[in-house]
Amino acid sequence: MRYILKANSALIAPLALLYAPVVAQDAPTPVVFQSGTGDAASAQPVYIKPPRPEIGCDALALSSRAISYGFYDALLTPKKRLDGKLFATAMEKYRGYYCAFGRSGGPAVIVVVDFAKHSSEPRLYRVDLRTGDGLDSPIRVAHGIGSDPDDDGYATVFSNVYNSLSSSLGAAIGAERYVGINGLSLRLDGLEPSNNQMRYRDIVVHSYQPERRRYFNAEFISNKGRPGSSEGCFVVEPDKREWILDTLENGGFIYSGYSGELPKPIIPIPNANVIFARGTGTNPQPYPQQASETPAGMPGNPPTAPISPAPAGSPQ
Repeated sequence: MRYILKANSALIAPLALLYAPVVAQDAPTPVVFQSGTGDAASAQPVYIKPPRPEIGCDALALSSRAISYGFYDALLTPKKRLDGKLFATAMEKYRGYYCAFGRSGGPAVIVVVDFAKHSSEPRLYRVDLRTGDGLDSPIRVAHGIGSDPDDDGYATVFSNVYNSLSSSLGAAIGAERYVGINGLSLRLDGLEPSNNQMRYRDIVVHSYQPERRRYFNAEFISNKGRPGSSEGCFVVEPDKREWILDTLENGGFIYSGYSGELPKPIIPIPNANVIFARGTGTNPQPYPQQASETPAGMPGNPPTAPISPAPAGSPQ
């Protein structure tokens, strides 16, 4: 009998578990959702950013004429008002990008910068193309330190060259946000040969910490001095950062121009010192070859020709 029980023990154990009394457990509390909303008690509101306001090219033609007539037909205009010719140039660049090659409209609010003004003056305009709002209410923005070689607060040098620390002129499109050494910032993509290296040069829109007064110094501003400079980036006051980033993010339009007569630009070339052969003074070394400029999205702007290599047999 002992051997029979031992032989059948493998069968007895599962049967014992099968007929063992079941221990009662607490039934789970049912979760009841309201139709189409989920649990109303724990649901959190979700912010959905409204779409960017846009204006069609047909409406733009009428609106820009009305704005020009309303703001620029007087002989005298307020000092802070955006220059009429600069505004017209910005609109020409705008139409060249948004109203050609199958496009029929673009953002209704744009940004225009007048680098002819002193850096202590407000000179960045956020303009509503539907109404003209913002044409007479600019904010401050810094220019590149390389654009101000004599450090007098006026930008006279504009460059598209890497490491020139200069501002560049032309139309650009706002791209993505990111967090860098200056906090929340916005990348830009230049649309013209004069500024199509902006992403490569890391020319962006950003602000600064209030305790860092490199870009805007209140004492300098009160004395009409130079409030500060950047390394080519568009630097705005902290309380205006979100205002500008929201306008330009993911496809917004910014135009950097110069009202009045543009000073002859000096294009600094980094590491381009001329070295002469010892004792002769007649055998200069060639400039280092720069990367050729390529188009960055502006229809109708062909790429500039790359710098050709030195012809065969030329002195090296």
